[in-house]
Amino acid sequence: MELQTSTGMVRLHAESRAVMLSGQQVAVLAVLITARGTPLSREAIWAAMPRGYRPPTAAQIGVVIANIRKKIGAARILTGADGWWMRDPIAPEPVDGTDVLAFGGLRLDVEHRYVLDGPARPIRLGPQGFAVLRLLVEARGVPRSRSWIWSSLPPHDRPATIAAVSVVIHCLRERLGCNRIITGGGGWRLAGPVKPRPRTAEWAGVRLEHRSRCGDTSLSH
Repeated sequence: MELQTSTGMVRLHAESRAVMLSGQQVAVLAVLITARGTPLSREAIWAAMPRGYRPPTAAQIGVVIANIRKKIGAARILTGADGWWMRDPIAPEPVDGTDVLAFGGLRLDVEHRYVLDGPARPIRLGPQGFAVLRLLVEARGVPRSRSWIWSSLPPHDRPATIAAVSVVIHCLRERLGCNRIITGGGGWRLAGPVKPRPRTAEWAGVRLEHRSRCGDTSLSH
């Protein structure tokens, strides 16, 4: 993937296509790329952005990232205990494409909003159930609390109250099996191996080029 900050164009080499980002989206993506796999919180991303591109509050960073994911593929930006990070381009990842997320034997088709559980037929979930399950898949075995899940959901997929998250989890267990979602560690997590967070030393092929003539910056890996 290559980000041209002067034009807002992202070239997705694996898919042989390019997409356009807004100035605000470019600023957020540049911060994530230069972090080289280190998870960043909303506040850290907001503070690292140029002042002219910052949203009014750090709370809106999640919305910006959600929109970036729609354009470049959800699997490229992961969610962890401390925030978001770009997936290591040289680390193996159990996904079949930019719009498929996988963990613990479950595969999520982000575009069509259904779940594949082994050889079984696809399971279709409602918007809230799919959104919650996606957060748990992206957490990769890290427990997530009720309040964390509620605040991390897009506003249009968020239950009316924090307590209602428990109802969504209960419905997911009925559809997927009680053994799929485990309670403990201050919240819920998906059953499966916990993947180590990407280490900075493993990030290879990330390049930051500054072009002094026009103040252009090119980031690629």
